[in-house]
Amino acid sequence: MVYVLLSGGKLVRSAIPGKYAGHKGYKIFGTLNCKSGMRMKKENRVFFLDLESAVKEGYRPCKLCKPLGEQDFLRIKHLIPYPNLETFYDSGRQFR
Repeated sequence: MVYVLLSGGKLVRSAIPGKYAGHKGYKIFGTLNCKSGMRMKKENRVFFLDLESAVKEGYRPCKLCKPLGEQDFLRIKHLIPYPNLETFYDSGRQFR
Protein backbone atom coordinates (compact mmCIF):
# COMPACT_ATOMS: atom_id res chain seq x y z
CA MET A 1 0.00 0.00 0.00
CA VAL A 2 1.17 3.55 -0.74
CA TYR A 3 0.45 6.47 1.58
CA VAL A 4 0.73 10.21 0.94
CA LEU A 5 2.45 12.36 3.57
CA LEU A 6 3.28 16.05 3.82
CA SER A 7 7.04 16.50 4.03
CA GLY A 8 9.18 19.49 3.09
CA GLY A 9 6.10 21.38 1.94
CA LYS A 10 5.26 18.70 -0.63
CA LEU A 11 3.04 15.65 -0.71
CA VAL A 12 5.25 12.58 -0.97
CA ARG A 13 4.52 8.88 -1.35
CA SER A 14 5.48 6.58 1.48
CA ALA A 15 5.35 2.87 2.21
CA ILE A 16 4.86 3.82 5.88
CA PRO A 17 1.52 5.30 7.00
CA GLY A 18 1.37 8.60 8.84
CA LYS A 19 0.88 8.59 12.61
CA TYR A 20 -0.73 12.04 12.71
CA ALA A 21 -3.24 13.99 10.61
CA GLY A 22 -3.52 17.72 10.12
CA HIS A 23 -5.84 20.37 8.71
CA LYS A 24 -4.17 22.24 5.84
CA GLY A 25 -6.00 25.51 6.43
CA TYR A 26 -5.84 25.73 10.21
CA LYS A 27 -2.34 24.19 10.46
CA ILE A 28 -3.38 21.98 13.41
CA PHE A 29 -2.39 18.34 13.78
CA GLY A 30 -3.63 15.54 16.00
CA THR A 31 -3.95 11.81 16.43
CA LEU A 32 -5.64 9.70 13.79
CA ASN A 33 -8.57 8.98 16.10
CA CYS A 34 -9.20 12.62 17.11
CA LYS A 35 -12.90 13.50 16.90
CA SER A 36 -12.14 16.92 15.41
CA GLY A 37 -9.86 15.37 12.82
CA MET A 38 -12.45 12.78 11.84
CA ARG A 39 -14.96 15.57 11.12
CA MET A 40 -12.70 17.51 8.76
CA LYS A 41 -13.24 17.29 5.03
CA LYS A 42 -10.87 14.89 3.29
CA GLU A 43 -9.63 17.59 0.91
CA ASN A 44 -8.34 19.57 3.94
CA ARG A 45 -6.54 16.61 5.51
CA VAL A 46 -2.81 15.89 5.36
CA PHE A 47 -0.80 13.20 7.12
CA PHE A 48 2.56 13.23 8.88
CA LEU A 49 4.98 10.43 9.55
CA ASP A 50 5.79 11.71 13.05
CA LEU A 51 5.56 14.68 15.43
CA GLU A 52 8.73 16.25 14.10
CA SER A 53 7.35 16.32 10.57
CA ALA A 54 4.16 18.07 11.66
CA VAL A 55 6.05 20.67 13.69
CA LYS A 56 8.58 21.34 10.92
CA GLU A 57 5.66 22.08 8.57
CA GLY A 58 4.42 24.76 11.01
CA TYR A 59 1.48 22.87 12.52
CA ARG A 60 0.47 23.20 16.17
CA PRO A 61 -1.04 20.38 18.26
CA CYS A 62 -4.79 19.90 18.63
CA LYS A 63 -6.20 21.02 21.99
CA LEU A 64 -8.85 18.29 21.92
CA CYS A 65 -6.80 15.11 21.44
CA LYS A 66 -3.50 16.54 22.80
CA PRO A 67 -1.07 14.50 20.69
CA LEU A 68 1.99 15.69 22.64
CA GLY A 69 3.00 14.80 26.14
CA GLU A 70 5.74 16.44 28.17
CA GLN A 71 8.37 13.93 26.99
CA ASP A 72 7.38 14.53 23.34
CA PHE A 73 7.66 18.28 23.89
CA LEU A 74 11.14 17.96 25.37
CA ARG A 75 12.22 15.86 22.38
CA ILE A 76 11.05 18.44 19.81
CA LYS A 77 11.59 21.63 21.84
CA HIS A 78 14.49 22.69 19.62
CA LEU A 79 12.03 22.97 16.69
CA ILE A 80 9.59 25.44 18.27
CA PRO A 81 9.77 28.93 19.80
CA TYR A 82 7.57 28.17 22.83
CA PRO A 83 9.02 27.77 26.33
CA ASN A 84 6.59 25.07 27.48
CA LEU A 85 3.95 22.64 26.30
CA GLU A 86 1.00 24.77 27.45
CA THR A 87 2.02 27.78 25.37
CA PHE A 88 2.57 25.51 22.35
CA TYR A 89 -0.99 24.18 22.65
CA ASP A 90 -2.31 27.73 23.07
CA SER A 91 -0.19 29.24 20.30
CA GLY A 92 -2.94 29.31 17.68
CA ARG A 93 -0.66 30.86 15.11
CA GLN A 94 1.75 29.53 12.56
CA PHE A 95 5.47 29.59 13.12
CA ARG A 96 8.65 28.41 11.39
